[in-house]
Amino acid sequence: MFSSRTLVLTLGVAFIILDQWVKLIALVALNNHSYVYGNSSAWLDLALSLNPGAFLSLGAGLAPWFKQMVFVVAVGVVCAWAMVWAWRHWQSAPIKASAAWFIAVGGLSNLIDRLFRDGHVVDYLVLNIGTLHTGVFNLADIAIMAGATVLVVDGITRPSKR
Repeated sequence: MFSSRTLVLTLGVAFIILDQWVKLIALVALNNHSYVYGNSSAWLDLALSLNPGAFLSLGAGLAPWFKQMVFVVAVGVVCAWAMVWAWRHWQSAPIKASAAWFIAVGGLSNLIDRLFRDGHVVDYLVLNIGTLHTGVFNLADIAIMAGATVLVVDGITRPSKR
């Protein structure tokens, strides 16, 4: 039987493989086309974007050496730290450890993009809710945001130990 840590590690690797596979499909299928799904409100668009920056292309205009430091070195260090922290606290703080793991796995998948796609991340999803349109994002971004949301909600709802 698998230990919970082995299962989490396996799921993390599987998620990264799935995310990279979907990004490859997006690169091929959306190279010359965009697709709209849903009813007349078009709630989901598939549109290819090679993002040179962070969330909503923040930092895209930074000097190349600085982007390399922030988006590759710093992200790599943060992901490694989050994975080690999650691994060590899996039993004592499972909610926070799971959230850190989600953030690290999503960050690592986007880091793989940056390393092998000339500093860019492959984004392909746009949500449309009425007149609200999200920026273009991917599955790894969903994992990062899910982990961050869990950390925020856990921090707000958990009583402090003063």
